[in-house]
Amino acid sequence: MKNRILSIFLAAALFTACSDDDKGTGTLKVHLTDAPATYDAVLIDLQGLKINASSDSTTESGWQNLTLDTMGQIDLLMLTNGNSILLTEDEIPEGRINQMRMILGSNNEIVVDGDTLDLETPSAQQSGLKFNIHADIVDGETYSMTLDFDAEKSVINKGNGTYSLKPVIKVITE
Repeated sequence: MKNRILSIFLAAALFTACSDDDKGTGTLKVHLTDAPATYDAVLIDLQGLKINASSDSTTESGWQNLTLDTMGQIDLLMLTNGNSILLTEDEIPEGRINQMRMILGSNNEIVVDGDTLDLETPSAQQSGLKFNIHADIVDGETYSMTLDFDAEKSVINKGNGTYSLKPVIKVITE
């Protein structure tokens, strides 16, 4: 009887030790950089970064907010020629990241020939700029990526004195 109780206890302990609650964590570092552009400034209002570690990207259940080290208005054109800024260095559960969202606020602007104009960002404020990552985060490891925002290709001159943002972002992993 004692052996049976001991076996049940050991099996329960082993099951608990192998549960998903005991997942390790890795570190995700995200930098932002930009390619040169012909504008005086391209200012984006960064309000959030989210990652999706589930296979369902259509619902909010798989999305996790990252803690930002840099937030608010960022001049992309200050991030050219090898310059970058750290957006986040966050500890996250090990596993696979499928997608990332960059959430922008309403204070996005472009400076053209000294004039500051609003930069329309149709979906960036609601659902965010979504792009695929497909990265495996391993316990105890640091995963670094750089979001290379191409302002020249991303800004659309609508021809009526207004500009909109249709982001072209390349993800560079290290």
